Amino acid sequence: MKQKVLLLDDDNESLLRSLPYSLLSETYEVVLVKNIQQAISKSAAGEIDLLLMNLDSPTEQRWEAIGAITRENPFLPIVVITTQPELRNPAEAAGVCALVEKPVDVPMLLQTIHELLAEPAQKRVARVLNHISNFRHVASSSGDVRDLPHGRYTAPLRHPLPSQWGINE
Repeated sequence: MKQKVLLLDDDNESLLRSLPYSLLSETYEVVLVKNIQQAISKSAAGEIDLLLMNLDSPTEQRWEAIGAITRENPFLPIVVITTQPELRNPAEAAGVCALVEKPVDVPMLLQTIHELLAEPAQKRVARVLNHISNFRHVASSSGDVRDLPHGRYTAPLRHPLPSQWGINE
């Protein structure tokens, strides 16, 4: 079964036209949406495995929407594509897993998506409970990866997990 990647881009039509082909070639199913309300709806329904969103003009509404998505589905990996690397701290604080700078280094983006989708459930739980930091920052195709993926466990898991999260490990 193909994993579903939701691509949200309401600002940049060229990204919408080119990126799905790269994702499809990697055997992901791509779901395109043009507004944040559709992304929230599909996320809440559990219809997607990863959210990939363009965020060149961050507004308070966008950060609130990301917060709503992470509250509704805390295990959903979110990748933000932007021209603004200074968004790293607010993105990480909002629950984003990776920040990818434009112009997009497509092989690095695909690697990041693959790693996030392959993340074991126990690692996702640790990330959600803030016991692990594995935020990724991928520089533009004209640069290098600034922060390589890392996994630093800071505390053992001690909290009972809500049954609706569906983690049986």
